[in-house]
Parts: sequence; structure tokens; C-alpha cells
Amino acid sequence: MTDNETLVRTNPFAGLLGVRFLEVTPKRVRAQVTVREDMCTAGNVLHGGALMSLADTAGAYIAVLNLPPGAGTTTLESKTNFFAPAPAGAAVTAEAEPLHVGRRTIVARTQITSEAGKLLAVVTQTQMVLEPPKQSSADGAQDPQQQLASLFAGKPIAEQKALLAQLERAGAALYKSWASAEPDE
Repeated sequence: MTDNETLVRTNPFAGLLGVRFLEVTPKRVRAQVTVREDMCTAGNVLHGGALMSLADTAGAYIAVLNLPPGAGTTTLESKTNFFAPAPAGAAVTAEAEPLHVGRRTIVARTQITSEAGKLLAVVTQTQMVLEPPKQSSADGAQDPQQQLASLFAGKPIAEQKALLAQLERAGAALYKSWASAEPDE
């Protein structure tokens, strides 16, 4: 396991939340926060967004630990079921595990519990696997980043915005296609 300081340094938002990593393996990530008043909403209980951020952090580390070499990840979808509040001063623990590790997506489930073991929330998130950038070949062919940059080079801003909108629509269609084509293990 990597030390807590290193893990927080790779994810500054985790540091802002005050995340303490208790266990970090490809099969399980356990992380904890103490509910501060500045993380609370009405009734002096943990804000749902802070709870979801803790879960997203734990789930993202599950994804990172299960990536192929050189690949990256980003959250595609997250669904949260809230069951009980966590008051200021309480410690809450997130335990994430992979449900699916595929070529294009990784799905993690994170359960958040109170110090007494009461289930506070369950979060299921889908992480997209971002393939590592391809290097330019010996014949001078451009890698995808270079190709994309060349599409925008020298074009007026309005044309760049229109092109970006087209690419976003095409990307969403690709993600849907990849997700439906990926077989379950």
C-alpha cells in the first residue's frame, strides 16, 4: 500500500475532504473522513455531495489500480442511494470494490458506513478506461492528440466551437457503442 500522503498528493481534492486511506489494493479500497461542520448541510449532517465525493475518490482508486499499463480513467456515471445521515464529528468509512473490470470500463461499488457499521449510502460508478496515447510512428504518422490539434489549427473560434460540438456528439455515440459491445465477464 502506498502511504496516505502520496495518495492524497495524487488527488488534491481527497486532501481537501480530509480523506485518510486505510487500505488500498486492486480488490478493495477503504477510506475514511471525519465529518466537519464545513462539510454539513441543514441539520448539521454530512452533505450528500461530500459523501458522493468520498465514494468517487475510493471508486476511482479501484479503477486506477485495475488499469492496464499507461492507461487513465475518468468517471462516466455515478449513482447514489442514501440511507442514513452522518452527523458532524462522526467518522464515515467508504469501502469500494470492483464489480466489473473490462477493457473499456470498470464498475465499482462503494458502501459508506458509520463508525457503528450502519449503512449510510451505496454508490455504484462506472469508470471509462482511457487508452494510453499512441506515439508517432517511424513513418511520421501523427498520434491521435496531434491529429485532433490539427483539426482546430488556424480556424476561427466559431468554427472551432462547432467542430468541438460535433466531436462531443460523436464521442457520446462511441461511448454508448463501446459500452453495449463490451461483453460481461
